[in-house]
Amino acid sequence: MIHSTSTARLLLVDDEVSNLCLLQNILNRMGYREIEMLTDSRETFNRIERFQPDLLVLDLNMPHLDGYSIMQQLGKRAPDAEFIPILVLTADATPHAKRRALAAGASDLLTKPFDTSEAIMRIRNLLEMRALQRQLRDRNDSLEVKVAERTQELREAQRQIVAQERLRAFSEMAGGVVHDFNNALMSIIGYSEILLQDAAMRSNPEIVQEFLTIMNTAGRDASHVVGRLRDSYRPREDSDVFLPVELNKILEEVAPLTQPKWKDQALASGRVISVEFDLANIPNISGNSGELREVATNLIFNAVDAMPNGGSITLRTRRHGENVVWEVEDTGTGMSEEVRARCLEPFFSTKGEKGTGLGLSMVFGIIQRHEGQVEIESVVGQGTTFRIRLPATLNVFKPAPERKSSNARPLHVLIVDDEPVNRDILSKYLTSDGHSVVACVNAQEAMERFRAEPFDLIVTDHAMPGMSGLQLAADVRQIRLSQPIILVTGFSDPTCASGETPEHVNLVLSKPVPQSELRRAVAEACAPEGAASAPPAARVSPSGAPAAADVSPALSKPSAPVDPPRAAPLQSNSPEGDLALRTVILPFPKPVPPAVPDAAETCFAVEGALMAPGPAKNP
Repeated sequence: MIHSTSTARLLLVDDEVSNLCLLQNILNRMGYREIEMLTDSRETFNRIERFQPDLLVLDLNMPHLDGYSIMQQLGKRAPDAEFIPILVLTADATPHAKRRALAAGASDLLTKPFDTSEAIMRIRNLLEMRALQRQLRDRNDSLEVKVAERTQELREAQRQIVAQERLRAFSEMAGGVVHDFNNALMSIIGYSEILLQDAAMRSNPEIVQEFLTIMNTAGRDASHVVGRLRDSYRPREDSDVFLPVELNKILEEVAPLTQPKWKDQALASGRVISVEFDLANIPNISGNSGELREVATNLIFNAVDAMPNGGSITLRTRRHGENVVWEVEDTGTGMSEEVRARCLEPFFSTKGEKGTGLGLSMVFGIIQRHEGQVEIESVVGQGTTFRIRLPATLNVFKPAPERKSSNARPLHVLIVDDEPVNRDILSKYLTSDGHSVVACVNAQEAMERFRAEPFDLIVTDHAMPGMSGLQLAADVRQIRLSQPIILVTGFSDPTCASGETPEHVNLVLSKPVPQSELRRAVAEACAPEGAASAPPAARVSPSGAPAAADVSPALSKPSAPVDPPRAAPLQSNSPEGDLALRTVILPFPKPVPPAVPDAAETCFAVEGALMAPGPAKNP
């Protein structure tokens, strides 16, 4: 027996005392000791509340409150109320009475006069039912506790997985940034060491000019990488500015920039790799020269990695209708169909730990932003050709001609920066233009000098110990409201990230600052009141391109997230038959400028940023 007779509690309700005494005697002989009896049915609910019976034995026909009414009211109790089995005693053995009792909530029926053995079995069965119901309730409670504990464990595991994925994505992104920075540093360090070690080359002005030009270009491309890295944690601006670009010149510049990789490193590993040009007379395209150099650099490096035994890389351009076609062809190992179909996916790499899987996805993203197409032809064992189609004519932003300073007199400039190299470069920029300079290492020293003598212009760094550049500007404007101030920043600060000029400063420049941009900013900040001036440049990008705020909205190109492309094989006329694989990546439709995102969309933009094309190594 599941339910112990010594602990089971039974409540007997009957207006006939003789029936109650009979039932009590039967139950006592069976071993039940917890028994209470009622002759007034109106006390049933109070007694149930106090006694908490395991079984209710209930007569149907009673004065004041019959058994039907008691069962109906018990059925209306709260849904979470504990189930109590009910054994009905009735002298009415008609089918109608039985159906009515069962419908009202009776668990079982016992007809008067009843058989003792039958009564004992029905009571035992109902008590066992009650015991099973309590066991089920306890098991459910236990399961709910375990589910809650397990849910908490799963949430904690999910948080850990999300944190690990974020760290992995950050590691991948950092690896791509390191990769692109090393590319730039290779050119800068390599050519500078050649000049430092070879006096004969230093005596040749043409070679020095060539090497310095290459190093300057590499440095500007590195600054562009920093700009895109800032974009990964700062909201992107509403548009990209495209300028006229000579694609042939881009390719001619990239060849010497990547020479340490395709020539020097290849020779050191016993490989001979040559770069050949097949450049046609093509029109200009509109685009971002820094991004297009990144595309060319990544495709060349990808080709070098695909030629373990050496070979040749051909850079080819031609015009096809309204498009400019640009090809990077190698004689390497080629790609299988699976690799070819997935090579543009972010984080897909065939290089193991040596690759980040972001290089070709970055290439696709840049070309998509330029409204172009990427085609991939590959023959296993023979090589791969990346073919890029770019529109030859687009709405091109034409910057206003650089305005010379309307102030012919030399300026007295206060420079504030805690970094000695930055102070020295800015000082040399300004003194070479005929200005006089006073340099301070912090904002406190600058305030003392400002109180001691007047300055035509203040150029201050933003992030400095003790007092920031914006705090310095606010204090200066308390003394002289019209004081021209230029803020220089090397990172995306919330006060500067919106693209608008912060309060108390005239202009914001992003590091590194080219001399031409500083010269333009000085002319803008110190322009006499009422003089005609160029459109205000609230921010200058690290690569030297005008900020989006300078461009008419009609000519802007809204940013849009880039979905991972799907590569579709096309028919090939190659004599190799099925071994010749060709992929065409079609451009996405021109995106519609998105509405202001809600909070949920803004949050998913931090995980998307990681998927946006960025500086990376090729698969």
